Amino acid sequence: MKKSFLILIMTLATQNFLFAEAVSNKSYKKRIELLTYLRELEPIVKNFRGEDPEGNPSALNAAEGKEGFRLKKYLEAKRIYQEGLQYYFEGNYVASYQRFLECQLGVEKMLEELSQLYILRAEEMMKVAMERKNSNNPLDKELLDISIEYGKGSYFRADVMDAPREAPYSRRMYDPKEVHYVYNKYAIEKNMELGYRHLGLAKDARINALKVERNLEKHQKLQPSHRKFRIENYFGAVNLARDSKANAINIFKLKYPYDNYFLSNSQAKSEPVRDENGQYSEGQPVKVDGVTYDFSNNPYIRFDHRLQAMFDVRVPEDYRVDHADTRGRIYDIDSNNMVFLKYDQERKKSLNIPAKPAATTQAQ
Repeated sequence: MKKSFLILIMTLATQNFLFAEAVSNKSYKKRIELLTYLRELEPIVKNFRGEDPEGNPSALNAAEGKEGFRLKKYLEAKRIYQEGLQYYFEGNYVASYQRFLECQLGVEKMLEELSQLYILRAEEMMKVAMERKNSNNPLDKELLDISIEYGKGSYFRADVMDAPREAPYSRRMYDPKEVHYVYNKYAIEKNMELGYRHLGLAKDARINALKVERNLEKHQKLQPSHRKFRIENYFGAVNLARDSKANAINIFKLKYPYDNYFLSNSQAKSEPVRDENGQYSEGQPVKVDGVTYDFSNNPYIRFDHRLQAMFDVRVPEDYRVDHADTRGRIYDIDSNNMVFLKYDQERKKSLNIPAKPAATTQAQ
């Protein structure tokens, strides 16, 4: 009898040990998985923080209770994840795994809304990129006009660009600032094609994530593996929407190569524009994140592909936060460091840089 009782105790102890090992393995895997998700979410929620509880634009480092609603959800997910870590290192794997599952649920809900936001913004950016940015500029063209007016067999190409002339006896019969449309036409059209292809794939990825719950039987519930699948599809939708935004940004860059003239101008003014009668209109001071100063002396200006989003006014102001986000950068931090020279007070004084204005809707 004693032997049987001893065997029973040992069997139960062995089963408990095996169960603890299984939970510890699951908890370990979920810990690594969630850390990856939270790291990837950080620049997303800091760029698109959402409004505060009063419906106003929220600052990046807002006081507790004043955060944007997306940033608040992210901070709550981090808090739950930290509790799970504490339980994990204590050896309480059951409680740890439970906290990690709660964090996973919060991440899934955040991404469901964020993926939709990214798709809508990418669609909006593509539409805006195809239209004219400045209706008062006669050289500003819609994408369809570029395809019609500067393609093979068009008037500009056949009768102007391709016609040989002897300078200086034969005068140029076109504005040289139009020539970039000829050279960039194919790249502009290709970016439109890729932008909408990426947008379609992003929508498909989000639909695939939403289908998981619809395909379950009535008695079935979403399991952690289902939620992982949904989260990864939501991230796929976000990254594909970022690709679409990057294509829209490329269209802006190709259509408006002269808009960054202010960076090399000590007065920070835009380039003077000449109308059809040959009359010049004076350039206007350009504001970057609400300030104007001699940007040519800014030590953080780079004129090649490393040019930071806040200095690239070829892209409309409302979408510069998206420009930074496509590179995984946090717009407000870059702006503080590179526009307002947060850690270079001497240069800031020499350039007469004003204090940073209050948060605007651009950061939302």
